[in-house]
Amino acid sequence: MDLLFGTLSLDKHQQNSKRTSPEEDSKLQHSPFDSFKISSTAILDTLNTRSFCPKCTRSMKYFCYWCYQVVGCQRSDVPYLELPIKIDVIKHIKELEGKSTVAHAKIIAPNDVSIYSSLEIPKYENPDRLLLLFPGPDSKTLNEIPRDSFDKLLVVDGTWQQASSLTKFTEELKNIRKVTINPQKTLFWRYQNKSENYLATIEALYYFEKEYYVTYESITDNENSYNGKYDDLLWYYKYFYEFIQSSYRNDKGKKHFTTRHRQGYIKYDE
Repeated sequence: MDLLFGTLSLDKHQQNSKRTSPEEDSKLQHSPFDSFKISSTAILDTLNTRSFCPKCTRSMKYFCYWCYQVVGCQRSDVPYLELPIKIDVIKHIKELEGKSTVAHAKIIAPNDVSIYSSLEIPKYENPDRLLLLFPGPDSKTLNEIPRDSFDKLLVVDGTWQQASSLTKFTEELKNIRKVTINPQKTLFWRYQNKSENYLATIEALYYFEKEYYVTYESITDNENSYNGKYDDLLWYYKYFYEFIQSSYRNDKGKKHFTTRHRQGYIKYDE
């Protein structure tokens, strides 16, 4: 499996533009998120201007990616999740705050997600009780790992090159057991010179949680398959994906999406 624990950039157009009304909006008839159980993102359509972060007072839109605070609406307007395992995100020192999708996870699951700079990795007392989400020949899937053998998940955040370097050369990470997920196709809007199986970090986290449910929780919940329990991890991600799609569809012929991205990424005719 290939993963890119990638980056999110809310470009100037997205940060400052106003989404059109439903009558004007050329929306996707079939969104790839239609089958997901994601809460309504309608509140985000009402956020037409920037607001001040309640903690650091920076002018932001949607959320503060420095303080991980909801901006422009109430915290109760944003989904809240409790995850089945604690997650520590190790962010590469050169990864810009405004480009990281892990902010979504921290805001939606604040009690279960912690974020650290790669220069401030915690000293783990029991590293043998950790899993590192990263692909490789020595990585195992969850169905090969007993649930009682780990307590926490580590995730590296950065470009593929940055993340790979961290896992290989960082003393605290290089000997941690690796876990991987089944191949998935990314919906990420930022261009990457990799295959479509390289995921944004929030996508990788979501699919890990989904596989965790199927592997360990579905039996106790009397479910035969995944029930959408962790779909709201993609709440912001879904909104930004559909925002970009509708923005370029509405301005077809006037504004062109990067030609470096894979052909057909913008769904003009769907």
